[in-house]
Amino acid sequence: MNIIKKKKNTLISYFKKEKDCFIRNQLIVHIKYGIGRYAGLCTFNTKNIINEYIIIIYANNEKLYVPITSLSLVNPYHNSKDLKIPLNSLSDDRWNKNKKKIEKKINDIAVYLLEIYSQRLITPGFSFLIDKNQYQNFCNNFPFTLTQDQNRSIQEVLKDMTKPYPMDRLICGDVGFGKTEIAMRAVFIALNNKKQVAILVPTTLLAQQHFYNFQYRFKKYVYKIKLLTRLTIKKKEEKIKKKIKNGDINLLIGTHKILSNQIEWKNLGLLIIDEEHRFGVSHKEIIKKRYLFIDVLTLTATPIPRTLHFSLLGLRDLSIISQPIQKRLPVKTFLETYELKKVRDIILKEIKRNGQVYYLFNSVKKINEKIKILSDFIPEAKFCISHGKMSGKDLNTIMRDFFIKRYHVLVCTTIIDTGLDISNVNTIIVENADKFGLSQLHQLRGRVGRSKKQAYAWFFISNFKYITINAKKRLEIIYALQKLGSGLTLSEYDYDMRGVGEIFGNVQSGHINSIGLHLYTEILSNAIKNIKKNKKINNIYPSKDIKIKLNASMLLPESYISNINVRLSFYRKITHAKNIKELKKIKINLCFLFGILPTYAKNLFLLHSIRIIAHDLGVKKIVSKSNIGYIIFSKKNTIDIDYLSFNIISNPKIWKLYKKKLYFTRIFLNDYKRLQWIWNFLNKLKKL
Repeated sequence: MNIIKKKKNTLISYFKKEKDCFIRNQLIVHIKYGIGRYAGLCTFNTKNIINEYIIIIYANNEKLYVPITSLSLVNPYHNSKDLKIPLNSLSDDRWNKNKKKIEKKINDIAVYLLEIYSQRLITPGFSFLIDKNQYQNFCNNFPFTLTQDQNRSIQEVLKDMTKPYPMDRLICGDVGFGKTEIAMRAVFIALNNKKQVAILVPTTLLAQQHFYNFQYRFKKYVYKIKLLTRLTIKKKEEKIKKKIKNGDINLLIGTHKILSNQIEWKNLGLLIIDEEHRFGVSHKEIIKKRYLFIDVLTLTATPIPRTLHFSLLGLRDLSIISQPIQKRLPVKTFLETYELKKVRDIILKEIKRNGQVYYLFNSVKKINEKIKILSDFIPEAKFCISHGKMSGKDLNTIMRDFFIKRYHVLVCTTIIDTGLDISNVNTIIVENADKFGLSQLHQLRGRVGRSKKQAYAWFFISNFKYITINAKKRLEIIYALQKLGSGLTLSEYDYDMRGVGEIFGNVQSGHINSIGLHLYTEILSNAIKNIKKNKKINNIYPSKDIKIKLNASMLLPESYISNINVRLSFYRKITHAKNIKELKKIKINLCFLFGILPTYAKNLFLLHSIRIIAHDLGVKKIVSKSNIGYIIFSKKNTIDIDYLSFNIISNPKIWKLYKKKLYFTRIFLNDYKRLQWIWNFLNKLKKL
């Protein structure tokens, strides 16, 4: 039985795919009041003004009611371990004292991180030259039309390579979205500048695949391309090392062997790392020390939390490819209890349409026993085995035979989880799926769906009752995120689940646990921005809340969205919208799912539109009630003073300036018209 059953109600299904709602009793953190528990939504009617609030329970059963218009001040709470976290109290000062202690620590970390990642900016690098004609001739060999994302990412890489300091760019794109093509173009530029290139990959199979692909793509050129893996015989390995040192090899593709101190490069200019999440900390330290002076390009479908975090903080350059390079269907994903009969039906269905199957069984000791069971139960299918303990000769033979369709099913370990591309394989079966990490499940699913046929991923669990809570979460997420291009979203979940020790190191975990990962990340980002701008760091805590009091009913009525979780999900989306374009998308989505917006919902969108534009203009406070109101501008505003002065002088019955407050008086038919008038006025100021 599936962990997440199909819902008849598409709106509930929509909600299940979102991560913007709180779960009842979940720990959440308010910037001003600290850690409490989410206890649901409630509605208050005060003097005919109706608003909805989230309820947060603090220590001693104290309750805080936060208006849904201020949800930007509330974040989910995550810590590095499954710790019992004490709730803060509204009646003591423990939370504020805690924040002050952490403030200095965060500043120190921000300075440290900036020092590490500014080393590249002050380190002299090689500025690559691009011969446009030769580069274009190479690009013409690409058989597909580039997507907008691909083209943008390529331009960003080329721009980085022409700069006088080393590149450090992460290309994030789902499996089969064309990251390798970007790598090939970067390789061509480097080789054309008489520089050597190293491509580091996590598995032997992927190294071999890259070797064949690069050989094919560069067949018109005289560049020497070699492969170095655990399967390379000693005599050949020594020859490769000599040729690398002499500069006789232009491009070396290999596993961690190419990080060896015994390899001396004559003129290395570019390192490409494919799927860095598969390399350990020690390998990354070697890369950091040995390749500080060269351009580094990292390719990944699911960046590890640390990499993702540094990219989000602006400490690593990030390019995102969110579109597939050809018309592809999402891989249909299923979560099931393991039964041999189901497995038989799945395999025979794939064979019937002339396809092949990956059967992942991640135990080398028991894999022969497994293939015997499968062969006896499904005699119609031809099975073969592949795992990392096989000899190079046997592995190559098996993979070649499977590729030319001598076998229907490849029973294998996770040796196939990265980069393997056989377009005729459009079903993957994973046994004991609860034992795999989130990124690994996504990578495994990405092994199928490389053709125009519908592909299927079957994740089997022996017994749903006995899997861990985290395993259940991983499976629910992988089931929910089935659309193409969901790798980065999946990494964000992984970022939430895997703990902060992997991001900042265990030393900082205590500080993060005391305020939660989301808030820690936010204030660290704030600190980094301030340091970059050479600002004094008086208060690094986010101050998103411009004081806006409009005295109007603003909510998504229960009659419009009855499900409380869906409602909260949309409240958080609206509150966290960064610009007017995002707000419009949310509004369109709401109308599509639930119909025309009621007046109170229109008021809600107007409020957040006003908040966004007020922030851009440098507005400090807006108060409006009935037919009167006032606006206060901050000292660092972007207002056209000439226009504002002319407007005040031309309309003395509407406008008055008194004690740095701009007062307005005007008769409005209703609250919606009043909010709309304020929005129009601010929008005009922004355009000027």
